Amino acid sequence: MGFRPRGETTMRAQSAIIGVVILIGMVSLVSVSIFLVAGDTVTSIQQEAEQERVESAFVELGQQMQTASSTTDVSRGLDLEIGQDGAVVREESGVISVSSEALDDDAIDDLTIGTVEYENDDGTKIAYEAGAVFRETGNETQVISAPSIHYDAVTDTLTLPVVTATGEERLNAGNVQFSHVRTESFQEAAVVENESVTITIESDYYRGWESFFENQAGDSSVRNVDHANRTIDVRVGYIDAEETFEDGILVSEYVDGFDNADVDDGDIEGGSAPELDSVIQEMVDDIEDGEKEHTPLSTEDDPISESGTYWRSDELRIEDELTFDISSGNTTLIVDDDIVVEDDLVADAGGSDHELKIYTTGNFDLHDGNVSVTDGNASQLQLYGTSETHVGIQSSSYEGTIYAPRDEPWGDTENEVFDPGCTEQVCMQASVDFTGAVATSSANIHSASVTFEYDSSLEDNDIQLYPDTYSLPPQLTYLNVAHYEVDVENSSR
Repeated sequence: MGFRPRGETTMRAQSAIIGVVILIGMVSLVSVSIFLVAGDTVTSIQQEAEQERVESAFVELGQQMQTASSTTDVSRGLDLEIGQDGAVVREESGVISVSSEALDDDAIDDLTIGTVEYENDDGTKIAYEAGAVFRETGNETQVISAPSIHYDAVTDTLTLPVVTATGEERLNAGNVQFSHVRTESFQEAAVVENESVTITIESDYYRGWESFFENQAGDSSVRNVDHANRTIDVRVGYIDAEETFEDGILVSEYVDGFDNADVDDGDIEGGSAPELDSVIQEMVDDIEDGEKEHTPLSTEDDPISESGTYWRSDELRIEDELTFDISSGNTTLIVDDDIVVEDDLVADAGGSDHELKIYTTGNFDLHDGNVSVTDGNASQLQLYGTSETHVGIQSSSYEGTIYAPRDEPWGDTENEVFDPGCTEQVCMQASVDFTGAVATSSANIHSASVTFEYDSSLEDNDIQLYPDTYSLPPQLTYLNVAHYEVDVENSSR
């Protein structure tokens, strides 16, 4: 009968003990890890819940500030839940200014704004400022609650109530009182005629203001962002007509980069230019009433060498080359219908500075054709349409300007003269070579086969949109600006 060596038994016993110890250690480590993770999760949930409570409290604070700004006879109270650390009231933390060339000495300068600010442990800030509530994390600022500032493009009205907070430097959780201190209105700056309006905001939360105006008035409204000085410039209303062709593409509804097409970023600008609907219709009426001298246009006459005004009451379809010799004088073409170009439409300048102006009440369809200027530049061929004009350019070249602005949004309206799939007022795709400038509500210039080049001859070129005998109704921008000061402070119940 054999016996197991004693040392072997001892080794096995030690191995068993070590295994148990390791197992206990592993269980403990896992338990500690679970505890730490759970602790972090609980902390994170608590921080998120705290932030949500503060955001809700600041939104309600903003509502009370707005109400107090228009109530002069009674103070208002609010039980503010903003945690143990409370918030800081920063008086004169920024300024808002409203300016326009039309206001001259009546510009509204340096309306001070105060900020109520809360900062949590991770550095996230929640702030109330001039009617808005922002959340700032690092370099990102989000709009939690929008202010009552808005621009109505249809009625051309800018409503700008600037509510500034004053009062105690520190605001603790609990009962808070809001008291109207004063109101300053600006009746002398109530109307701006034929000029745009610029709003300048200097604030630590300038990124939030940038986001707000881009969403409220469109990407094109924000004209300049100065990160160094924490300032933005926002433009609303109509631009000066003389600035219309200062950039290659002027669109009022929105701006994108036209990334696929060959378009320089510097050629794209946002802004609103006045509609010509009333002027073009008045021209048509004058011809139909016999009040304007004109010559009926025949496409069989080529070239057309006499300067003057030419008239077409039905669709103008160019299937063979049509040349206007403008070397001896300016020429105007008025078409009370669509224009379809399937061959060549030429303005022969002959080295002169004369112009061919084309006005249409209908659409413009350029397909497998060419519009060009001989011995001249793009400023000498100008196409003008109404706010309802649809422009489509495919497999063609165009040298000149196109002007068809629109006050109301174009939206998702299908372009009538372009192949299905384009919902912008001006559409260019499929081998297009464009030299000149475009002013419209929206444009689709995305095809990689599109080349767009701004003609420098248009810069500082004082192009008249219509003859002196006609005029547009004044483009008015109505200003409703007021500065409200509201005192914010803790009070006992």
